[in-house]
Amino acid sequence: MKRELFSIGGFHLHSYGLMLCISFLLSVLIMNRWLKRNFIDAYAVFDMVVAALVGGIMGARIFYILGNLDEFKGRWLDILKFWNVEGLVFYGGLLLGAVMVIAVIRWKGIPLALVADGAALCIALGIAVTRIGCFLNGCCFGKPSGMPWAVTFPLRTQMEMGMPANPLHPTQLYESLLDLALFILLLVLAPRLKYRGQLFLVFLAGYGIIRFFLEFFRYHQSPHAAPAFQALSLLMAAAAGTAILFRARLLPEARPITSRVKGRMRRLQSSGLFSRHGI
Repeated sequence: MKRELFSIGGFHLHSYGLMLCISFLLSVLIMNRWLKRNFIDAYAVFDMVVAALVGGIMGARIFYILGNLDEFKGRWLDILKFWNVEGLVFYGGLLLGAVMVIAVIRWKGIPLALVADGAALCIALGIAVTRIGCFLNGCCFGKPSGMPWAVTFPLRTQMEMGMPANPLHPTQLYESLLDLALFILLLVLAPRLKYRGQLFLVFLAGYGIIRFFLEFFRYHQSPHAAPAFQALSLLMAAAAGTAILFRARLLPEARPITSRVKGRMRRLQSSGLFSRHGI
C-alpha cells in the first residue's frame, strides 16, 4: 500500500488520484472508439467526460456528506472539500454524473441509449482501475478476516482511516477483479446487442449483484450503511433485470445503429450514386 507515490517540491502524486486519472483516460479512449464505431461525432466525448468528471465527483461527495453528517459537526467548511478522495460514494457520483452527461447528450443531439451502452464499458473498467487506487490509498476497506489473502495496512493508515483490527478483507481488490470480469462480459456481449441500451442494462444488473455481495465483506462505521447499499444494489439489479426480460416482449427488436447504417451504405453503393473511387 502506498498512498503517495512521490513528491517533487510542493507537488505530491497520490496513488488514488493517479488511478482516477487513468480510469478517465481509458474512458475517453473507449467512448471515442464506441462513437466512431457507431458513426457519431467522437469529439462529443470530451464534453461528456468533463460533465461526468464534474458531476461524478460532486455527486459522490454530496452522497457521502448526507450519510455522514455527524462527521462534519463543528467543522462545516470541510463539506466544501470536494477533492477529499476519502469522502466519496460511488452511487452519488453515478447519479449526478449521469444527469450531467444526459444534459450534454441532449444538447449534442446524440441517441441517449447508444451513449449509455458505451458508458457501461467505461464505468465497468473505470471502477476496476479506481478500486486499485482505493487499495493503495487505504480506503473502502473490508472487515477483519483470517483468510490467507487478508491484508494488513500500515499502523498509521489504520489510525487515520479508523480501521478495525487488521488483517482485513481486501474488498477493494475483490471489486476490482469482479468489475474487470464484468467489463470482459460486456465486451463479449457488445457485438450481439439486439437493441440500444441493452448493454447498459446488463451493466446495471451486473454491478448491482457485485455490490450486493461485496457489502457482506466491506466495513462501515455506521451499522446502517451496508443494508442501505445492499437494498439500493438489489433495487438497481432488479429494475435492470426486469427491463432486460420484458424489453423484447414490449417493444420490437431494433438492430444496432452500425447494422442500419452499413445497410444504407450498401444500398447507396448498389444504386450507383457513388462508388469506391468517389462520388
